[in-house]
Amino acid sequence: MWRRAQALMLIAVTLTAASVIGQDTVVATDEQRDRWMRVYSEEAAQYQMFRRGEEEEELELVASPIQTFTNPVRVRDTHGATFVWTSDGRPEVVGAIWSVVSPEDSTKRHLSHEFHSLSTAAIYSRHAPRESQLGVVPDWNSNEPGIKQAAIPNAPTPASSANLRLTQMRHLARNFEPSVPPGTGDGQGSFRLLAQPIYRYQSEKHDVIDGAVFAFVMGTDPEVILQIEAIQSDNGLKWHYSIAPMTNLPMRVDYNGTRVWECQRAVPWVGDRPHFMYWRVSIRDREID
Repeated sequence: MWRRAQALMLIAVTLTAASVIGQDTVVATDEQRDRWMRVYSEEAAQYQMFRRGEEEEELELVASPIQTFTNPVRVRDTHGATFVWTSDGRPEVVGAIWSVVSPEDSTKRHLSHEFHSLSTAAIYSRHAPRESQLGVVPDWNSNEPGIKQAAIPNAPTPASSANLRLTQMRHLARNFEPSVPPGTGDGQGSFRLLAQPIYRYQSEKHDVIDGAVFAFVMGTDPEVILQIEAIQSDNGLKWHYSIAPMTNLPMRVDYNGTRVWECQRAVPWVGDRPHFMYWRVSIRDREID
């Protein structure tokens, strides 16, 4: 289907060659990067994701990452991959599996998992029991929607062709501006909108005629997810947006200078919220055989 073709075309994001850790420069070879990307895909595949509703539904993992990323702004050679789990094509969960070089032992990498619900229903996950340095890793079991959909103010009527709708979505996305509130000590860096969506889709079940996932990034690391969707309803076909954080920082987003969304600092290691972050799920050798 065309939504998969669009996603596969957007997978490749170039990883940087090196990152500085203290006085040491860590250079990752292309072969090592490829091996780590396989690790991230294997980790994502171990999750079963479910959407609650009138009928419980298991979500479908898009097997290939929709994006790979690095974050040269942050220390310790951060890299990872972004995944989505879908319901009839519509992304209901976005997840990042990523790792950093251990501050205690530069021959090791800490592997972390982060997910956010993109669903208007509650989401939960299943995974084989795991235990990390921080204790038992909880399952994700959120009892509330992960997003709030809203019509985009003064947006044009969705165009009749897919190409023109993509142009409209890209133009609308550029009107959103995320930022970290002043005084946030660890909120260094700025956010850049990737020119193309990292995933595009349709969903008859969810009345989405066309939709796209955009990412505001630091380096190429998604920090804020923006969904733009042409949704058919009793009020006609209109553009809607929803926003989700992929960072623990407090965030806010303006649309054409007007505040439309904000969130508080996220709490890690807690499994009952729409945003699930578990750092240091495991520790692995930096060099993978």
